[in-house]
Amino acid sequence: MSTSIEQVHEHEVDLHFLVGRARACVVLFIISDVLSVFAILAAGGYLSTLNVLNQFKQPGDHPPAFLPGLVVAVLMVVSGLAYYLWDRSYQRDGQAGQLVFYLLSWILMIAALVVQVWLSLHLGYAAPLHSYDSLIILIVWYSAAHLLLLAFIGLLLFGRITRGRLAGRGYIVEATGYWWYYTIIATLLLWVFSLLVG
Repeated sequence: MSTSIEQVHEHEVDLHFLVGRARACVVLFIISDVLSVFAILAAGGYLSTLNVLNQFKQPGDHPPAFLPGLVVAVLMVVSGLAYYLWDRSYQRDGQAGQLVFYLLSWILMIAALVVQVWLSLHLGYAAPLHSYDSLIILIVWYSAAHLLLLAFIGLLLFGRITRGRLAGRGYIVEATGYWWYYTIIATLLLWVFSLLVG
C-alpha cells in the first residue's frame, strides 16, 4: 500500500522539482560533510605543525597499517568505477542497466567497509591515548561511518531496482552517484592524510 501512495505522490509532483530536490539535498549533504572533513584535516595539521614540545606523537605511536588501507582504497576505486559503468548503462538504456555492475559496486563497497572496520578495531593503541592516537582513531572510524552510510544507501537503491521502482527516475541514480563518488574521494583523502600527518 505504501508503494501505491508513494507513486501517486510522485505523479502529482513535477519531475523537474524532484530532480532539483534530489540534487540539492545530496549537494548540501556533501557540502556539510566536506566542512567536517576539512575540520578534521585542519585540526590534525594544526596539532602536528605546532608540535613544539613533541607531545603530539609519542614514541611507539604509528599510523594505521598500510596494507589494509591500500586494500580499502583499491576496493573503493574499483567500486566507483563499477558504479560509473552501471550509471552510464542506466542512462543509456533507461532501465536497470547492467545489474552486475551495480551489484559489483555495492559488494565492493561492503567489502571495503568490512576491511575498514577491521582496521579500526586493530589499530593497536594503548591507553593513555595521545593527540596523534585520537586523531587517527577519529579518521578511521569517520571513514568507516561514511562507508556504512553508503552501504545502507546502496541497499535502499538495490531495493528500488529489484522492485522495478527506478524506471524513469534517473535522477536517483545520479544523486546516489554524487554521494558514492564523494565518499570515495573523502575516504581516500583521509587515508592519505593519516599516513602523512605523523
